[in-house]
Amino acid sequence: MNRHLGMGLCLVFLWLAGCGDDKPKSVTLPVADKFTDTSALAQPVAREDLQAKIPELAAYWEKVRQALQADPPVLLLDGHELPDPQAQSAQKLAVAHPEFLKFTRDPKTGEALRNEIMTVRKALPVDFNGNAGPCAQAECWRVEMYSHFDNASTIAFVDVKGERVLGVSRQNYAQPDLPQHLVDLAAKIAGAAPEIQAILQDRDRQPDKKEFKTALQDSMCERSHHLCVAPTYVFANDALWAIVDLTDGKLVGSRWTDLGSSGPRTVVTERSLENETTFRNYCEKVNSLAQAGWSMDYVITGSDGLQLTNVKFNGRPVLKNAKLLDWHVSYSSREGFGYSDAIGCPLFSSAVVIAYDGPKTEPIVKDGQEVGFALVQDFRQPPWPTPCNYRYVQRFEFYRDGRFRVAQADFGRGCGTDGMYRPVVRIDLDVGGAGAADSVAEWDGAGWKNWDKEQWRLQDDAKLTAEGYQYRVTGQDGGGFYVEPGNGQFGDQGRGDHAFTYFSAYKPEEGEQDTVTLGSCCNKDYRQGPEHFIEPAEPLQGKDVVLWYVPQIKNDGDPGSEYCWADTRVKDGVQNIEVWPCWSGPMFVPVKAGG
Repeated sequence: MNRHLGMGLCLVFLWLAGCGDDKPKSVTLPVADKFTDTSALAQPVAREDLQAKIPELAAYWEKVRQALQADPPVLLLDGHELPDPQAQSAQKLAVAHPEFLKFTRDPKTGEALRNEIMTVRKALPVDFNGNAGPCAQAECWRVEMYSHFDNASTIAFVDVKGERVLGVSRQNYAQPDLPQHLVDLAAKIAGAAPEIQAILQDRDRQPDKKEFKTALQDSMCERSHHLCVAPTYVFANDALWAIVDLTDGKLVGSRWTDLGSSGPRTVVTERSLENETTFRNYCEKVNSLAQAGWSMDYVITGSDGLQLTNVKFNGRPVLKNAKLLDWHVSYSSREGFGYSDAIGCPLFSSAVVIAYDGPKTEPIVKDGQEVGFALVQDFRQPPWPTPCNYRYVQRFEFYRDGRFRVAQADFGRGCGTDGMYRPVVRIDLDVGGAGAADSVAEWDGAGWKNWDKEQWRLQDDAKLTAEGYQYRVTGQDGGGFYVEPGNGQFGDQGRGDHAFTYFSAYKPEEGEQDTVTLGSCCNKDYRQGPEHFIEPAEPLQGKDVVLWYVPQIKNDGDPGSEYCWADTRVKDGVQNIEVWPCWSGPMFVPVKAGG
Protein backbone atom coordinates (compact mmCIF):
# COMPACT_ATOMS: atom_id res chain seq x y z
CA MET A 1 0.00 0.00 0.00
CA ASN A 2 1.17 3.48 -0.77
CA ARG A 3 2.08 5.00 2.60
CA HIS A 4 0.46 8.31 1.69
CA LEU A 5 -2.85 6.54 1.19
CA GLY A 6 -2.39 4.74 4.47
CA MET A 7 -1.10 7.70 6.44
CA GLY A 8 -2.76 10.66 4.93
CA LEU A 9 -5.95 12.27 3.85
CA CYS A 10 -8.68 9.95 2.64
CA LEU A 11 -10.82 12.80 1.42
CA VAL A 12 -10.39 16.52 1.60
CA PHE A 13 -11.89 19.23 -0.51
CA LEU A 14 -9.45 21.54 -2.21
CA TRP A 15 -9.89 24.25 0.40
CA LEU A 16 -8.55 21.93 3.12
CA ALA A 17 -5.33 21.19 1.25
CA GLY A 18 -3.67 24.46 1.26
CA CYS A 19 13.63 -0.28 14.34
CA GLY A 20 14.52 -1.87 17.30
CA ASP A 21 14.81 -0.31 20.69
CA ASP A 22 18.58 0.12 20.88
CA LYS A 23 19.60 3.30 22.66
CA PRO A 24 21.38 5.70 20.30
CA LYS A 25 25.07 5.79 21.02
CA SER A 26 25.07 9.57 21.30
CA VAL A 27 22.70 9.54 24.29
CA THR A 28 24.25 9.31 27.75
CA LEU A 29 22.93 6.36 29.74
CA PRO A 30 20.81 7.40 32.71
CA VAL A 31 21.88 7.11 36.31
CA ALA A 32 20.68 4.15 38.36
CA ASP A 33 16.92 4.07 38.86
CA LYS A 34 15.88 2.92 42.33
CA PHE A 35 12.55 1.80 40.91
CA THR A 36 14.01 -0.24 38.03
CA ASP A 37 12.36 -3.47 39.15
CA THR A 38 8.95 -2.04 40.03
CA SER A 39 7.42 -2.23 36.55
CA ALA A 40 4.86 -5.03 36.56
CA LEU A 41 2.17 -6.19 34.18
CA ALA A 42 -1.23 -6.72 35.79
CA GLN A 43 -2.71 -10.14 36.31
CA PRO A 44 -5.37 -11.05 33.75
CA VAL A 45 -8.94 -10.50 34.93
CA ALA A 46 -12.05 -11.63 33.09
CA ARG A 47 -14.06 -8.81 31.59
CA GLU A 48 -17.19 -10.02 33.38
CA ASP A 49 -15.45 -9.78 36.75
CA LEU A 50 -14.24 -6.26 36.01
CA GLN A 51 -17.70 -5.15 34.98
CA ALA A 52 -19.17 -6.57 38.19
CA LYS A 53 -16.71 -4.47 40.22
CA ILE A 54 -16.96 -1.30 38.12
CA PRO A 55 -20.53 -0.31 37.15
CA GLU A 56 -19.20 2.52 34.97
CA LEU A 57 -17.18 0.01 32.94
CA ALA A 58 -20.21 -2.25 32.54
CA ALA A 59 -22.24 0.71 31.30
CA TYR A 60 -19.49 1.68 28.86
CA TRP A 61 -19.22 -1.84 27.40
CA GLU A 62 -22.98 -1.91 26.96
CA LYS A 63 -22.73 1.32 24.97
CA VAL A 64 -19.94 -0.24 22.86
CA ARG A 65 -22.08 -3.34 22.24
CA GLN A 66 -25.05 -1.27 21.18
CA ALA A 67 -22.91 0.92 18.93
CA LEU A 68 -21.48 -2.10 17.09
CA GLN A 69 -25.04 -3.20 16.31
CA ALA A 70 -26.16 0.26 15.26
CA ASP A 71 -26.13 1.81 11.81
CA PRO A 72 -23.75 3.50 11.58
CA PRO A 73 -21.61 1.49 14.05
CA VAL A 74 -20.22 4.50 15.94
CA LEU A 75 -20.33 5.18 19.68
CA LEU A 76 -21.63 8.74 19.92
CA LEU A 77 -21.23 11.34 22.64
CA ASP A 78 -24.56 11.62 24.46
CA GLY A 79 -26.38 14.75 25.57
CA HIS A 80 -24.64 14.80 28.93
CA GLU A 81 -21.21 14.55 27.33
CA LEU A 82 -22.16 16.97 24.55
CA PRO A 83 -24.65 19.48 25.97
CA ASP A 84 -24.36 22.09 23.17
CA PRO A 85 -27.21 21.54 20.63
CA GLN A 86 -25.01 22.76 17.77
CA ALA A 87 -22.30 20.29 18.73
CA GLN A 88 -24.90 17.53 18.75
CA SER A 89 -26.01 18.59 15.27
CA ALA A 90 -22.38 18.58 14.06
CA GLN A 91 -21.95 15.04 15.33
CA LYS A 92 -25.19 13.93 13.68
CA LEU A 93 -24.21 15.43 10.33
CA ALA A 94 -20.72 13.88 10.47
CA VAL A 95 -21.93 10.33 11.13
CA ALA A 96 -24.37 10.64 8.23
CA HIS A 97 -21.56 11.39 5.77
CA PRO A 98 -20.28 8.35 3.78
CA GLU A 99 -16.62 9.42 3.74
CA PHE A 100 -16.60 9.93 7.50
CA LEU A 101 -17.91 6.38 7.85
CA LYS A 102 -15.59 4.84 5.25
CA PHE A 103 -13.49 2.94 7.78
CA THR A 104 -16.22 1.94 10.22
CA ARG A 105 -16.81 -1.46 8.60
CA ASP A 106 -14.55 -4.18 7.27
CA PRO A 107 -14.30 -3.57 3.50
CA LYS A 108 -14.57 -7.30 2.72
CA THR A 109 -17.12 -8.62 5.20
CA GLY A 110 -19.01 -5.48 6.18
CA GLU A 111 -18.49 -6.33 9.84
CA ALA A 112 -18.71 -3.37 12.20
CA LEU A 113 -15.40 -1.99 13.49
CA ARG A 114 -15.20 -0.21 16.83
CA ASN A 115 -15.25 3.56 16.37
CA GLU A 116 -15.97 6.26 18.92
CA ILE A 117 -16.57 10.03 18.75
CA MET A 118 -13.96 11.67 20.98
CA THR A 119 -14.37 15.41 20.55
CA VAL A 120 -16.73 17.89 18.94
CA ARG A 121 -15.65 21.52 19.06
CA LYS A 122 -15.78 24.72 17.06
CA ALA A 123 -13.14 24.85 14.34
CA LEU A 124 -10.15 27.10 14.95
CA PRO A 125 -8.03 29.05 12.43
CA VAL A 126 -5.15 26.61 12.76
CA ASP A 127 -7.36 23.78 11.54
CA PHE A 128 -7.17 25.25 8.05
CA ASN A 129 -3.59 26.56 7.92
CA GLY A 130 -4.70 29.93 6.62
CA ASN A 131 -7.15 28.60 4.02
CA ALA A 132 -10.51 28.28 5.76
CA GLY A 133 -12.46 28.06 2.52
CA PRO A 134 -16.21 27.88 3.22
CA CYS A 135 -15.50 28.02 6.96
CA ALA A 136 -14.35 31.61 6.51
CA GLN A 137 -17.99 32.49 5.84
CA ALA A 138 -19.67 30.00 8.20
CA GLU A 139 -19.23 28.78 11.75
CA CYS A 140 -17.72 25.33 11.34
CA TRP A 141 -17.42 22.51 13.82
CA ARG A 142 -14.66 19.89 14.06
CA VAL A 143 -15.77 16.31 14.80
CA GLU A 144 -13.12 13.73 15.67
CA MET A 145 -13.68 9.97 15.66
CA TYR A 146 -11.17 7.38 16.91
CA SER A 147 -10.91 3.87 15.47
CA HIS A 148 -9.90 1.32 18.10
CA PHE A 149 -9.49 -1.18 15.26
CA ASP A 150 -7.06 0.86 13.14
CA ASN A 151 -5.59 3.10 15.86
CA ALA A 152 -6.48 6.06 13.66
CA SER A 153 -8.50 9.25 13.83
CA THR A 154 -11.03 10.56 11.30
CA ILE A 155 -11.85 14.28 11.35
CA ALA A 156 -14.83 16.04 9.77
CA PHE A 157 -15.48 19.76 9.35
CA VAL A 158 -19.18 20.55 9.53
CA ASP A 159 -21.24 23.62 8.68
CA VAL A 160 -24.13 23.15 11.10
CA LYS A 161 -26.23 26.05 9.84
CA GLY A 162 -25.83 24.88 6.24
CA GLU A 163 -26.36 21.24 7.32
CA ARG A 164 -23.40 19.96 5.34
CA VAL A 165 -20.04 18.26 5.82
CA LEU A 166 -17.32 20.33 4.15
CA GLY A 167 -14.40 17.93 4.34
CA VAL A 168 -13.08 14.74 5.89
CA SER A 169 -9.50 13.77 6.70
CA ARG A 170 -7.85 10.76 8.33
CA GLN A 171 -4.72 10.49 10.49
CA ASN A 172 -3.33 6.99 10.96
CA TYR A 173 -1.15 6.01 13.93
CA ALA A 174 -2.59 9.03 15.71
CA GLN A 175 -4.70 9.13 18.86
CA PRO A 176 -6.95 11.96 20.01
CA ASP A 177 -6.99 13.26 23.54
CA LEU A 178 -9.71 11.77 25.66
CA PRO A 179 -13.16 13.10 26.54
CA GLN A 180 -13.75 13.53 30.26
CA HIS A 181 -15.91 10.41 30.65
CA LEU A 182 -13.06 8.18 29.38
CA VAL A 183 -10.54 9.94 31.63
CA ASP A 184 -12.85 9.29 34.57
CA LEU A 185 -13.40 5.68 33.50
CA ALA A 186 -9.65 5.06 33.40
CA ALA A 187 -9.39 6.38 36.96
CA LYS A 188 -12.18 4.00 38.05
CA ILE A 189 -10.43 1.04 36.43
CA ALA A 190 -7.12 1.93 38.06
CA GLY A 191 -8.66 2.48 41.50
CA ALA A 192 -10.49 -0.87 41.44
CA ALA A 193 -7.44 -2.92 40.43
CA PRO A 194 -6.16 -5.19 43.26
CA GLU A 195 -2.55 -4.27 42.41
CA ILE A 196 -3.28 -0.58 42.94
CA GLN A 197 -5.55 -1.06 45.95
CA ALA A 198 -2.88 -3.11 47.69
CA ILE A 199 -0.60 -0.08 47.52
CA LEU A 200 -3.10 2.71 48.15
CA GLN A 201 -5.21 0.94 50.80
CA ASP A 202 -7.78 3.63 50.13
CA ARG A 203 -10.56 2.91 47.68
CA ASP A 204 -11.57 6.56 47.60
CA ARG A 205 -8.10 7.88 46.70
CA GLN A 206 -8.29 9.63 43.36
CA PRO A 207 -5.34 9.93 40.94
CA ASP A 208 -3.52 13.25 41.01
CA LYS A 209 -3.18 13.09 37.24
CA LYS A 210 -5.67 11.29 35.03
CA GLU A 211 -5.41 12.55 31.47
CA PHE A 212 -1.98 11.50 30.12
CA LYS A 213 -1.89 9.07 27.20
CA THR A 214 0.89 6.53 27.61
CA ALA A 215 2.49 3.25 26.60
CA LEU A 216 4.13 0.37 28.46
CA GLN A 217 6.68 -1.83 26.75
CA ASP A 218 5.59 -5.46 26.20
CA SER A 219 1.95 -4.61 26.92
CA MET A 220 -0.89 -4.35 24.42
CA CYS A 221 -0.57 -0.56 24.72
CA GLU A 222 2.78 -0.81 22.94
CA ARG A 223 2.41 -3.89 20.72
CA SER A 224 -1.10 -3.26 19.43
CA HIS A 225 -1.18 0.52 19.81
CA HIS A 226 -4.25 0.45 22.00
CA LEU A 227 -5.66 3.64 23.47
CA CYS A 228 -4.03 3.87 26.88
CA VAL A 229 -3.94 6.40 29.68
CA ALA A 230 -1.93 6.59 32.91
CA PRO A 231 -3.75 7.73 36.06
CA THR A 232 -0.90 8.75 38.35
CA TYR A 233 -0.84 8.87 42.15
CA VAL A 234 1.66 11.35 43.59
CA PHE A 235 3.25 10.82 47.00
CA ALA A 236 5.91 12.83 48.83
CA ASN A 237 8.87 11.89 46.63
CA ASP A 238 7.49 9.11 44.43
CA ALA A 239 4.73 8.55 41.90
CA LEU A 240 2.73 5.41 41.14
CA TRP A 241 1.63 5.01 37.52
CA ALA A 242 -1.42 2.87 36.80
CA ILE A 243 -1.50 2.16 33.08
CA VAL A 244 -5.00 1.52 31.78
CA ASP A 245 -5.88 0.10 28.37
CA LEU A 246 -9.17 1.71 27.35
CA THR A 247 -9.43 -0.41 24.22
CA ASP A 248 -9.70 -3.54 26.38
CA GLY A 249 -11.01 -1.76 29.48
CA LYS A 250 -8.46 -3.03 32.00
CA LEU A 251 -5.30 -2.26 33.95
CA VAL A 252 -2.26 -3.49 32.05
CA GLY A 253 0.52 -2.55 34.43
CA SER A 254 1.99 -0.27 37.04
CA ARG A 255 5.30 1.33 37.79
CA TRP A 256 6.89 3.63 40.36
CA THR A 257 9.07 6.61 39.53
CA ASP A 258 11.28 8.78 41.72
CA LEU A 259 10.17 12.40 41.86
CA GLY A 260 13.35 13.52 43.57
CA SER A 261 13.65 15.39 46.84
CA SER A 262 11.70 18.62 46.99
CA GLY A 263 11.28 21.66 49.13
CA PRO A 264 7.95 22.93 50.38
CA ARG A 265 4.98 22.23 48.17
CA THR A 266 3.80 25.32 46.32
CA VAL A 267 0.56 26.77 47.60
CA VAL A 268 -1.66 27.23 44.55
CA THR A 269 -4.88 29.21 44.52
CA GLU A 270 -7.73 27.84 42.41
CA ARG A 271 -7.60 29.13 38.87
CA SER A 272 -9.48 28.20 35.74
CA LEU A 273 -7.73 26.43 32.90
CA GLU A 274 -10.03 28.25 30.53
CA ASN A 275 -8.11 31.43 29.97
CA GLU A 276 -10.61 33.26 27.84
CA THR A 277 -8.36 36.22 27.05
CA THR A 278 -5.58 34.05 25.64
CA PHE A 279 -8.06 32.00 23.67
CA ARG A 280 -9.83 35.01 22.21
CA ASN A 281 -6.67 36.91 21.27
CA TYR A 282 -4.32 34.15 20.13
CA CYS A 283 -6.34 31.00 19.33
CA GLU A 284 -9.44 32.35 17.64
CA LYS A 285 -7.51 34.69 15.37
CA VAL A 286 -4.20 34.76 13.54
CA ASN A 287 -1.83 37.57 14.59
CA SER A 288 0.91 39.26 12.56
CA LEU A 289 4.32 40.56 13.60
CA ALA A 290 6.86 42.73 11.76
CA GLN A 291 10.20 43.55 13.37
CA ALA A 292 13.88 43.94 12.43
CA GLY A 293 13.25 43.06 8.78
CA TRP A 294 11.21 39.97 9.67
CA SER A 295 7.48 39.46 9.16
CA MET A 296 5.28 36.52 10.10
CA ASP A 297 1.85 35.28 11.15
CA TYR A 298 1.32 33.27 14.31
CA VAL A 299 -1.45 31.46 16.17
CA ILE A 300 -1.70 29.15 19.18
CA THR A 301 -3.00 25.81 17.93
CA GLY A 302 -5.25 23.30 19.63
CA SER A 303 -2.47 20.78 20.26
CA ASP A 304 0.62 21.74 18.19
CA GLY A 305 1.82 24.68 20.29
CA LEU A 306 2.59 28.08 18.80
CA GLN A 307 2.59 27.87 15.00
CA LEU A 308 4.39 30.33 12.71
CA THR A 309 3.44 30.76 9.06
CA ASN A 310 4.37 33.04 6.15
CA VAL A 311 7.72 33.98 7.68
CA LYS A 312 9.80 36.37 5.54
CA PHE A 313 13.09 38.22 5.92
CA ASN A 314 13.42 41.45 3.98
CA GLY A 315 10.51 40.30 1.85
CA ARG A 316 12.07 36.94 0.94
CA PRO A 317 10.11 33.81 2.02
CA VAL A 318 11.83 31.80 4.74
CA LEU A 319 9.29 29.54 6.46
CA LYS A 320 5.93 28.22 5.33
CA ASN A 321 5.12 26.60 8.66
CA ALA A 322 6.87 25.72 11.94
CA LYS A 323 5.36 24.15 15.06
CA LEU A 324 5.81 21.56 17.80
CA LEU A 325 3.46 18.59 17.50
CA ASP A 326 4.18 16.63 20.70
CA TRP A 327 6.47 16.20 23.66
CA HIS A 328 7.31 12.50 24.03
CA VAL A 329 8.34 11.87 27.64
CA SER A 330 9.78 8.45 28.39
CA TYR A 331 10.67 7.26 31.86
CA SER A 332 13.02 4.34 32.60
CA SER A 333 15.79 3.16 30.32
CA ARG A 334 14.45 -0.38 30.26
CA GLU A 335 10.68 -0.67 30.57
CA GLY A 336 9.86 2.04 28.06
CA PHE A 337 6.81 3.89 29.33
CA GLY A 338 5.81 7.50 29.68
CA TYR A 339 3.58 10.25 28.36
CA SER A 340 2.76 12.08 25.15
CA ASP A 341 2.12 15.72 26.00
CA ALA A 342 0.23 18.07 23.71
CA ILE A 343 0.64 21.82 24.14
CA GLY A 344 -1.90 24.34 22.96
CA CYS A 345 -4.91 26.56 23.58
CA PRO A 346 -6.53 26.77 27.02
CA LEU A 347 -10.05 26.32 25.62
CA PHE A 348 -11.70 23.81 23.24
CA SER A 349 -8.37 22.08 22.87
CA SER A 350 -6.88 18.60 23.28
CA ALA A 351 -3.77 20.05 24.95
CA VAL A 352 -2.79 18.81 28.39
CA VAL A 353 -0.25 21.59 28.97
CA ILE A 354 -1.89 24.89 28.09
CA ALA A 355 -0.80 28.34 26.98
CA TYR A 356 0.17 30.56 29.88
CA ASP A 357 -0.82 33.98 28.60
CA GLY A 358 -0.02 34.87 24.99
CA PRO A 359 3.23 35.06 22.99
CA LYS A 360 5.83 37.66 24.02
CA THR A 361 8.70 39.23 22.12
CA GLU A 362 12.11 39.62 23.74
CA PRO A 363 15.26 41.37 22.47
CA ILE A 364 18.33 39.24 21.79
CA VAL A 365 21.39 41.12 23.04
CA LYS A 366 25.02 40.17 22.45
CA ASP A 367 27.97 42.20 23.73
CA GLY A 368 25.62 45.02 24.60
CA GLN A 369 24.14 45.19 21.09
CA GLU A 370 20.63 44.13 20.11
CA VAL A 371 21.15 41.56 17.35
CA GLY A 372 17.62 40.26 16.97
CA PHE A 373 14.46 39.29 18.80
CA ALA A 374 12.65 36.18 20.01
CA LEU A 375 8.97 35.23 19.94
CA VAL A 376 8.31 33.16 23.07
CA GLN A 377 5.31 31.13 24.19
CA ASP A 378 5.02 29.57 27.65
CA PHE A 379 2.87 26.49 28.32
CA ARG A 380 2.18 25.33 31.86
CA GLN A 381 0.20 22.72 33.68
CA PRO A 382 -1.06 24.10 36.99
CA PRO A 383 0.13 23.67 39.70
CA TRP A 384 3.61 23.59 38.16
CA PRO A 385 6.32 23.14 39.53
CA THR A 386 4.94 20.46 41.83
CA PRO A 387 5.73 16.85 40.81
CA CYS A 388 3.93 15.45 37.76
CA ASN A 389 3.18 18.91 36.40
CA TYR A 390 4.94 20.14 33.28
CA ARG A 391 6.06 23.39 31.76
CA TYR A 392 7.24 23.76 28.17
CA VAL A 393 8.44 26.86 26.32
CA GLN A 394 8.75 27.50 22.58
CA ARG A 395 11.22 30.14 21.45
CA PHE A 396 11.61 31.32 17.86
CA GLU A 397 14.74 33.48 17.47
CA PHE A 398 15.21 35.89 14.55
CA TYR A 399 18.48 37.72 13.88
CA ARG A 400 19.24 40.87 11.91
CA ASP A 401 21.73 38.94 9.73
CA GLY A 402 19.02 36.55 8.47
CA ARG A 403 19.66 33.64 10.82
CA PHE A 404 16.82 32.10 12.79
CA ARG A 405 16.44 29.33 15.36
CA VAL A 406 13.49 27.09 16.23
CA ALA A 407 14.02 26.21 19.90
CA GLN A 408 12.07 24.68 22.75
CA ALA A 409 12.70 23.74 26.37
CA ASP A 410 11.29 21.64 29.14
CA PHE A 411 11.23 23.45 32.49
CA GLY A 412 10.44 20.36 34.59
CA ARG A 413 9.20 19.10 36.95
CA GLY A 414 7.77 15.99 35.47
CA CYS A 415 7.03 12.61 37.03
CA GLY A 416 10.54 11.25 37.52
CA THR A 417 14.25 11.87 37.69
CA ASP A 418 15.12 9.60 34.75
CA GLY A 419 13.01 11.10 31.99
CA MET A 420 13.98 11.37 28.34
CA TYR A 421 12.25 14.27 26.57
CA ARG A 422 11.77 14.18 22.80
CA PRO A 423 9.91 17.15 21.27
CA VAL A 424 8.59 16.47 17.76
CA VAL A 425 9.14 19.62 15.68
CA ARG A 426 7.93 20.19 12.12
CA ILE A 427 9.72 22.86 10.02
CA ASP A 428 8.62 23.56 6.45
CA LEU A 429 11.29 25.81 4.94
CA ASP A 430 10.43 28.11 2.05
CA VAL A 431 13.68 28.38 0.12
CA GLY A 432 12.37 28.23 -3.42
CA GLY A 433 8.92 29.79 -3.39
CA ALA A 434 5.53 28.12 -3.30
CA GLY A 435 5.66 24.62 -4.71
CA ALA A 436 9.27 25.01 -5.84
CA ALA A 437 11.79 22.19 -5.56
CA ASP A 438 14.20 22.04 -2.64
CA SER A 439 17.62 20.37 -2.58
CA VAL A 440 18.84 18.62 0.58
CA ALA A 441 22.50 17.83 1.21
CA GLU A 442 24.31 16.34 4.22
CA TRP A 443 27.91 16.97 5.27
CA ASP A 444 29.61 13.55 5.36
CA GLY A 445 32.85 14.73 6.96
CA ALA A 446 34.53 15.61 3.67
CA GLY A 447 31.91 17.32 1.51
CA TRP A 448 28.25 17.88 0.81
CA LYS A 449 26.33 14.79 -0.29
CA ASN A 450 22.92 15.30 -1.88
CA TRP A 451 19.96 13.23 -0.72
CA ASP A 452 17.87 11.76 -3.50
CA LYS A 453 15.17 10.19 -1.31
CA GLU A 454 13.41 10.59 2.01
CA GLN A 455 15.40 9.39 5.01
CA TRP A 456 16.45 10.12 8.60
CA ARG A 457 19.71 10.58 10.48
CA LEU A 458 20.86 10.63 14.09
CA GLN A 459 22.99 13.65 14.91
CA ASP A 460 26.70 12.82 14.61
CA ASP A 461 28.83 15.59 16.08
CA ALA A 462 31.90 14.09 14.39
CA LYS A 463 30.34 14.79 10.98
CA LEU A 464 29.71 18.52 11.09
CA THR A 465 31.38 21.29 9.13
CA ALA A 466 33.90 23.53 10.87
CA GLU A 467 30.99 25.94 11.44
CA GLY A 468 28.87 23.16 12.98
CA TYR A 469 26.50 22.57 10.03
CA GLN A 470 24.97 19.14 9.33
CA TYR A 471 22.57 19.85 6.46
CA ARG A 472 22.06 22.32 3.63
CA VAL A 473 18.65 23.04 2.14
CA THR A 474 18.61 25.21 -0.99
CA GLY A 475 16.23 26.31 -3.72
CA GLN A 476 16.72 26.49 -7.45
CA ASP A 477 18.62 29.77 -7.22
CA GLY A 478 21.09 28.29 -4.72
CA GLY A 479 19.73 30.31 -1.81
CA GLY A 480 18.60 28.61 1.35
CA PHE A 481 19.88 27.62 4.78
CA TYR A 482 22.49 25.56 6.54
CA VAL A 483 21.08 23.56 9.45
CA GLU A 484 23.21 23.76 12.60
CA PRO A 485 22.05 21.27 15.28
CA GLY A 486 22.33 22.09 18.95
CA ASN A 487 25.64 21.01 20.45
CA GLY A 488 25.78 23.20 23.56
CA GLN A 489 27.02 26.20 21.55
CA PHE A 490 24.05 28.59 21.76
CA GLY A 491 24.68 30.05 25.21
CA ASP A 492 21.45 28.74 26.76
CA GLN A 493 23.06 25.99 28.90
CA GLY A 494 21.87 23.35 26.46
CA ARG A 495 23.84 20.09 26.62
CA GLY A 496 23.35 19.04 22.99
CA ASP A 497 20.36 17.86 21.00
CA HIS A 498 21.38 14.28 20.02
CA ALA A 499 18.57 14.77 17.52
CA PHE A 500 16.87 12.58 14.96
CA THR A 501 16.32 14.55 11.74
CA TYR A 502 13.94 13.47 8.97
CA PHE A 503 13.37 14.97 5.52
CA SER A 504 10.06 14.11 3.86
CA ALA A 505 8.40 15.22 0.64
CA TYR A 506 5.70 17.77 1.42
CA LYS A 507 2.15 16.44 1.69
CA PRO A 508 -0.54 18.69 3.22
CA GLU A 509 -2.04 15.75 5.12
CA GLU A 510 1.26 14.98 6.82
CA GLY A 511 1.24 17.27 9.83
CA GLU A 512 0.34 20.61 8.28
CA GLN A 513 -3.03 20.81 10.02
CA ASP A 514 -3.42 20.58 13.79
CA THR A 515 -2.33 17.02 14.54
CA VAL A 516 -3.41 14.61 17.23
CA THR A 517 -0.78 12.57 19.08
CA LEU A 518 1.86 11.35 16.63
CA GLY A 519 3.88 8.22 17.31
CA SER A 520 4.65 6.46 20.59
CA CYS A 521 5.85 8.32 23.66
CA CYS A 522 8.46 5.78 24.52
CA ASN A 523 10.41 4.42 21.55
CA LYS A 524 14.14 4.87 22.05
CA ASP A 525 15.10 4.74 18.37
CA TYR A 526 14.11 6.79 15.32
CA ARG A 527 10.45 5.71 15.57
CA GLN A 528 9.16 8.99 17.00
CA GLY A 529 6.27 9.53 14.54
CA PRO A 530 7.81 11.26 11.50
CA GLU A 531 9.12 7.93 10.20
CA HIS A 532 5.56 7.22 9.03
CA PHE A 533 6.03 9.99 6.46
CA ILE A 534 9.25 8.58 4.99
CA GLU A 535 8.51 4.85 4.84
CA PRO A 536 8.68 3.60 2.19
CA ALA A 537 11.04 6.31 1.00
CA GLU A 538 9.96 8.47 -1.93
CA PRO A 539 12.22 10.63 -4.12
CA LEU A 540 13.09 14.12 -2.93
CA GLN A 541 14.24 15.47 -6.28
CA GLY A 542 11.91 18.15 -7.57
CA LYS A 543 9.93 18.19 -4.32
CA ASP A 544 9.15 20.71 -1.64
CA VAL A 545 10.63 19.11 1.50
CA VAL A 546 9.72 19.21 5.18
CA LEU A 547 12.27 18.90 7.98
CA TRP A 548 11.29 17.04 11.15
CA TYR A 549 13.56 17.53 14.15
CA VAL A 550 13.36 15.38 17.32
CA PRO A 551 15.97 16.19 19.99
CA GLN A 552 16.65 13.72 22.81
CA ILE A 553 17.14 15.35 26.20
CA LYS A 554 17.90 13.48 29.43
CA ASN A 555 16.64 15.13 32.60
CA ASP A 556 18.57 15.25 35.86
CA GLY A 557 17.22 15.96 39.32
CA ASP A 558 20.46 15.48 41.25
CA PRO A 559 21.54 18.55 43.27
CA GLY A 560 24.26 20.43 41.44
CA SER A 561 23.53 18.93 38.01
CA GLU A 562 19.84 19.69 37.55
CA TYR A 563 18.54 19.73 33.97
CA CYS A 564 14.95 19.74 32.69
CA TRP A 565 14.09 20.35 36.32
CA ALA A 566 12.24 22.69 38.65
CA ASP A 567 11.92 22.85 42.40
CA THR A 568 10.43 24.99 45.13
CA ARG A 569 13.13 25.88 47.63
CA VAL A 570 13.49 28.23 50.56
CA LYS A 571 15.22 31.54 49.94
CA ASP A 572 15.25 34.35 52.46
CA GLY A 573 12.61 32.52 54.44
CA VAL A 574 10.06 32.32 51.61
CA GLN A 575 9.24 29.96 48.78
CA ASN A 576 11.32 30.44 45.64
CA ILE A 577 10.84 28.53 42.38
CA GLU A 578 14.12 27.54 40.76
CA VAL A 579 14.28 26.17 37.22
CA TRP A 580 16.96 24.43 35.16
CA PRO A 581 15.53 24.39 31.61
CA CYS A 582 16.88 22.12 28.90
CA TRP A 583 16.93 23.97 25.59
CA SER A 584 17.19 22.31 22.19
CA GLY A 585 16.70 23.22 18.57
CA PRO A 586 18.67 23.96 15.40
CA MET A 587 19.94 27.27 14.04
CA PHE A 588 19.32 28.09 10.37
CA VAL A 589 22.11 30.09 8.72
CA PRO A 590 21.52 31.71 5.30
CA VAL A 591 23.10 30.34 2.15
CA LYS A 592 23.37 33.20 -0.31
CA ALA A 593 21.66 32.73 -3.67
CA GLY A 594 24.15 31.96 -6.40
CA GLY A 595 26.85 31.30 -3.79
